Amino acid sequence: MNKKLREALEYCERAGVRRAVFAVPFSLSAPDALALKEEPVCKGLVLYHPSNEITANSSSHWLGCFLGSTDWQLPHARGTLVFIGSQLMLTRQMALRLLRSGRLSIRCRINGKYQSLPLVRLFLWRAGDRIRRQIGRLPHESVVRRGLHKVARLPLVNTLWVKTFKRGAPNSAPGASPGLHGEGLYREIFRRALELPATEKIQPVAGRVLLVNAGLAAGGAERQIVNTLIGLRNSGRCESVALLAEYIDHAPQLDFFLHELENQGIEVAQIEHTVTLADDGVSSLPPQIAELAAELPGTILEETLNLVEEFRARRPTVVHAWQDSTSIKAGIAAVIAGVPRIVLGSRNVTPMNFTYYQDYMYPAYRALAALPSVVLLNNSEAGAEDYRRWLGLPPGRIHVVRNGVDLTSLKRAQTEDVRAYREELGIPVGSPVVGSVFRFWAEKRPMLWLESVAIVANRYPDVHYLIVGEGPMRQQMESFVRNGRLIGRVHLPGARPDIVTPLSAMDVFLLTSEFEGTPNVVLEAQWIGLPVVVTDAGGSREAIQSNVTGLLAIEPTAEVIAASVGQFLSEEPKARLAREAGPKFVAERFAVHRMVDETITLYGLD
Repeated sequence: MNKKLREALEYCERAGVRRAVFAVPFSLSAPDALALKEEPVCKGLVLYHPSNEITANSSSHWLGCFLGSTDWQLPHARGTLVFIGSQLMLTRQMALRLLRSGRLSIRCRINGKYQSLPLVRLFLWRAGDRIRRQIGRLPHESVVRRGLHKVARLPLVNTLWVKTFKRGAPNSAPGASPGLHGEGLYREIFRRALELPATEKIQPVAGRVLLVNAGLAAGGAERQIVNTLIGLRNSGRCESVALLAEYIDHAPQLDFFLHELENQGIEVAQIEHTVTLADDGVSSLPPQIAELAAELPGTILEETLNLVEEFRARRPTVVHAWQDSTSIKAGIAAVIAGVPRIVLGSRNVTPMNFTYYQDYMYPAYRALAALPSVVLLNNSEAGAEDYRRWLGLPPGRIHVVRNGVDLTSLKRAQTEDVRAYREELGIPVGSPVVGSVFRFWAEKRPMLWLESVAIVANRYPDVHYLIVGEGPMRQQMESFVRNGRLIGRVHLPGARPDIVTPLSAMDVFLLTSEFEGTPNVVLEAQWIGLPVVVTDAGGSREAIQSNVTGLLAIEPTAEVIAASVGQFLSEEPKARLAREAGPKFVAERFAVHRMVDETITLYGLD
């Protein structure tokens, strides 16, 4: 007998269930169905596509069936309804049918264990899902949204919310599923997806390319997405290109580069949330996939389901996802939908180095890496090697495509524009400027940047310092500037999409990141002739020609970094060599047409 049936029968025996109607949300062989029918506890069945052998000898009193994937017809037999699947496979229509049949609860799997689920709990969970979704759709700056988030942080409110609306096991603490988990779960989902009949997979449109990312924030990966989309479109080798953004409508900072793609006539679409766990569960998937997908982490499940729907509607030949969380969700969804080529692009070192790391990432990446349709990509040798070691993959499994700088539009700003910009910031005429462009986040180490230039400031009293960017560490940075008596010499004008003018106002570029893939801004700085100092952070060392276009600070200490900056400030021949060699180095190694050509090759479209 099927293992899942045995587990359900064993549960009934442990729980003292004497009369049960078993709902089986997957294809069941006739012998297994007949064997289950013979069990004394079985008083009825709800089957998915029951065979003629079963229906010929059954009445509506004993036999019911699933009506598609969202509803069911229950038999008239009385008994405890035991659903052989996760509560996430139950839809609103199914719950309403249960109520009409006079049942107030159902037995199903919750956190891997069979438990009794009162229908009122199910409806409260779904209400909680809907409330969260509605709040998430409010404008980010909405007074209502901000007020609700403040109220939600109150301990009493949070406790009541968790007890009333949060999904979980009502009668016991969550436990590990006795079935598949970790990498084995993902591998089995993929195996079943690959075995689906052609009628349940997309019919891809030749040459149709779909990029997927969280949004278009002011970051290096997003800049490369823009360059890639424009380059792919201009290559003429794609039927169409578009960007599918997960959250671009959710917050204003996520549309930073949107206007550039709109000006180019390239589609950027917010993912449509047509599937909700509150109403649909995992019913949008084929049953053999749904029963396993229900075990996926709740943090990614609903978004993965909606990505499946997007891929079904858009029918891409290539899905190219960017950055870890999006890559994993899009990778899973693309395999389920039947996308023939899936490119997963990591842009840095492994997520283990960052606070956004989640436990699902390692097993999901491992399972995706085992598929021949999946191409793993990184933008630096250091990043690729870090992922390869982390995932235990063979050499060469992760491809390297270095960033591409749009050399045609990136030109040093006019002298009068630079003069006006420096005057606006209060930088005296003739004062050297050490500068940078980065997000004010911990991995960029902005405090190390400031500590380093504080040392430089003591040695070179006429130098000014400029950081273009924004982020949560701004107040801490401003406090350091005040306490370090650097007011008037350190300038923090905020973020801006056009960085050519700020770069053109600098004399030395400094980046002190802890982790980097290939930092675009380092390439852009060299292209317009800036000497560069970088810390040894992942792909940063690959982004310069060491001791020619820039200097690598091997030790991430303020003294070592300050000494490197001082070399360019005090040794004009060294600075002049960097200014002359920088554009040539970038043109030879990081041209955008080279990046696009290599990307198209990996897509299999050349």
